[in-house]
Amino acid sequence: MYPIDTQDGLFHDGNGINELGTVLPASWLNQVQAELIAILSAAGIKPEKATQNQVITAIKMLIASSTPAAATADVAGVTKIIDTLNSNDKLSALSARQGKALNDSKLDKGGNAVTASKLYKPCKINGLPFDGSQDINATPSGAVQYFAMDSAPVGWLKANGATISRTLYANLFAAIGTRFGAGDGKTTFNLPDLRGEFLRGWDDGRGVDTGRIFGDTQVDAIRNITGESEPLHVQTLGNIYNRNRGAFKSIECYLQRGSANQGSSNYLTVIGFDASLCVPTANENRPRNVTLLACIKI
Repeated sequence: MYPIDTQDGLFHDGNGINELGTVLPASWLNQVQAELIAILSAAGIKPEKATQNQVITAIKMLIASSTPAAATADVAGVTKIIDTLNSNDKLSALSARQGKALNDSKLDKGGNAVTASKLYKPCKINGLPFDGSQDINATPSGAVQYFAMDSAPVGWLKANGATISRTLYANLFAAIGTRFGAGDGKTTFNLPDLRGEFLRGWDDGRGVDTGRIFGDTQVDAIRNITGESEPLHVQTLGNIYNRNRGAFKSIECYLQRGSANQGSSNYLTVIGFDASLCVPTANENRPRNVTLLACIKI
């Protein structure tokens, strides 16, 4: 509003002798009244003669109803405080508590989390859930490995032909199906049974081991050995013995000599063949080997 129309723009009391008091013109008083009524009108308050706190009430109402605009990236205003780390609101400020949480889990100079114990968003590695809270074996389900211990490590099962759940071991079932046994035909399936077995690479159309179905078993066998024997004169055996005693001894390891033949005591008949007289034998054909535990990845 316009100030009082005096030389210094102030009110004066005067001294009654050489200075008069400031005269309050109607125009100035009307202006003061208009300003005050304008405040009441802005707040929607009707002026009342008997009420003396209308102006302050109006001011409070106007302040309460005048909410500042929200702050933006370019304009200052009211800023919202959030207390969470997973908000996408780019116009809100982070609370001090969440700032402390960030500080407690801050990265070191190499960019590695100091105290983080798990990933915020888990992922999968080779189909296995991974959240950073524990180690996982990224070997794919269905892989077979041998271990120098008598129990299966975590994430593996003994390849012993056991019947297991299709649901509990869904990844393994998806990998091998019922190739090694269908279990009960509905809820279970079988593991391969590799106990006591040698492994052989699948022929897969090469033609070396034809007629094989993937995952089937094969009995032991050796190449066929054929021959025949005939009566040998004692003198002939003697000549062989004298010419090469070492060779004769080697032959003797395998041959079992028997009764005379051809009507004469000068002949011997070869009647048997026994490799155990010369080399180690067993109830199977096998190379030198060592036993380890065969396991399959679940």
